[in-house]
Amino acid sequence: MDLRKIIEEYSYKTELHAHSNPVSACGKFPAEEVVKTYIAAGCDTLTLTNHLTENHMVARSTEELVEYYLSDYYKACEAAKGTDLNVALGVEIRFTGTVNDYLVYGVCPDDIEKMIPLIKTDIATFYREFKNSKNVILHAHPFRKNMEPTPIGHVDGIETFNTHPGHNSRIALATRLARENDFIVSGGSDFHEEGRQATCLMRTKQMLRDSYDVAEAIKCRDVVFDVSGHIVIPYLY
Repeated sequence: MDLRKIIEEYSYKTELHAHSNPVSACGKFPAEEVVKTYIAAGCDTLTLTNHLTENHMVARSTEELVEYYLSDYYKACEAAKGTDLNVALGVEIRFTGTVNDYLVYGVCPDDIEKMIPLIKTDIATFYREFKNSKNVILHAHPFRKNMEPTPIGHVDGIETFNTHPGHNSRIALATRLARENDFIVSGGSDFHEEGRQATCLMRTKQMLRDSYDVAEAIKCRDVVFDVSGHIVIPYLY
């Protein structure tokens, strides 16, 4: 196998998991700085997957929360204008009464309002009511401490290659679960702070320009992952 040929063929690099401050309180950088960081990293597409949780709902109406949640995304889009970086909208949602997180791709700003009332439900309800042909819903880092793998049928797949250095995502267990169940998989840097950007990127043959392109790429499985320069082929062809 010629890895140089794979790198050349799968030349477009996408970050699938990144956070900005203040929408994600755990993020260390504002959206504009995240954009600059990923331009410097040579990334083609940045998917901003800020947290959407019950904590955001405190003292905010649905309309206020929609505006607040999307504010960092719009700032990132503005900062990326005139550059070669595409910014895609993603969501990392958590439901009431659980520490499980779920990544959602193939969404537009109008979808955020639809997602907010579902925060107080569960993944089964969310998948039943929100799932459509354009989106993809994945269990983020399912083997982190206190998390429980989602029952089959309530997600499209799982995030396997999460390279956040501050958490043990038990990547080996996640990849084994994905292989045993023929799951769709994803990988991401789970970026929060300087020095930890672009440690896991998805490589594709085509440029991904928006969230729908990102979702389609994940679903079609014709991807490889770039883990700090090491190529990972996630599927057996």
